[in-house]
Parts: sequence; C-alpha cells; structure tokens
Amino acid sequence: MIRARVVFGLALLVPLLAAAAPSQQLLLGNQRFDFAVAADPESRQQGLMGRELTAGTGMLFDFPAGTRPAIWMHNMRISLDLVFVDTHGRIKQLFANVPPCRQMPCAIYQAAEPLRYVLEIPAGTIQALGIKAGDQLDMGALPASPPAQ
Repeated sequence: MIRARVVFGLALLVPLLAAAAPSQQLLLGNQRFDFAVAADPESRQQGLMGRELTAGTGMLFDFPAGTRPAIWMHNMRISLDLVFVDTHGRIKQLFANVPPCRQMPCAIYQAAEPLRYVLEIPAGTIQALGIKAGDQLDMGALPASPPAQ
C-alpha cells in the first residue's frame, strides 16, 4: 500500500517538475538540442550552477528587452560554450570553451549589445558544429515577446 502511494506520488510530481522547468528544442548546426528554458529572474540566476550537461542538451536563457546579457561561471562544474543570439535568431557573439570559475572574482562574459537569448551548450560544440557569428537560428517556437523581467 505504501509503495503504491509512493509510485502515485511520483506520477503526480513528474508533470509538476516538467512544468516548472520548461524545455525547448532547437537545431544548432545539424544537431537537435533539448534546452531547459530560463525565462525568469530566479531560473536565470541559478542557470546550470552545480549541474552537468549531456550531448545534445543545454540551457536557453530568455532575457527582457533591452538587456545586455552577462554570464559568469561561478559554482559551475563544467566548461561551456556560450552563444549570444538576438531577437530574430541571429547569432551575434560566441564564447568557446569557457571554464568554470574556481575563485572569485569570476570573469564575466557580456554581450556587446542588447540581445534576447544566451544558449549554454557543452564545451566544444561551437567548433564541432562549425557555429559562427551571423548564423541564423529558427527561434519561432519560442514566445514572440520577451519576458517582462
């Protein structure tokens, strides 16, 4: 009886966790990626801190209009590639093989201009897929309007 309650409880919890961490699929180069979406202040602040990535996964940060996104690698376990993307899906800036920050102060990787998105992907992906500034991504499945905050 207790086991049935635990299984039932887990069955109820899984959809709640999925709703709390929305995801989005995007094509980078010729590879499909599953991105966890961070579109609110709390999820953007937490980012991938303390987590790992597997091939074909990443995090998509969605920023409010007028934001010059800035990423740091505090409390990260792994190196990442950072892809800065404008509202129209054009890649504007890349940072490859960004290492974790082991000691403060940490380097900050900031967009040169206001942009909407930052994609965090496994280190080496930019080079492996030949991703470059100016490439166009299909962001059409994402909300048309940026988050309010």
